[in-house]
Amino acid sequence: MEYSFVYFTSGTEKEARAIARKLLEKKSIACANLFPISSLYIWKENLEEAQEYAALVKTERRKVGAVIEEVKRMHSYEVPDIVEIPVGDGFNPFFAWISEVVT
Repeated sequence: MEYSFVYFTSGTEKEARAIARKLLEKKSIACANLFPISSLYIWKENLEEAQEYAALVKTERRKVGAVIEEVKRMHSYEVPDIVEIPVGDGFNPFFAWISEVVT
């Protein structure tokens, strides 16, 4: 089995939490880590600064497409930052737990 983390940012904790909860309820992911971040970026030729929330969610690689589609569906940004991070080696019992949870 192959595993991936999916990283996305959100403008509010409430939105990031709602997306993570929906993914968990659908059993598309096994876990979500949410944390506040300070972001600087170029948007429409302007330098922007924002306080955002980042999410790192853990899943099986086969579920990544469904996870990305759900994040896009629920997200308020015009162009949300959604990135798959394939996972190589790790602690096998952790990976086994992900497989037990994700359906």
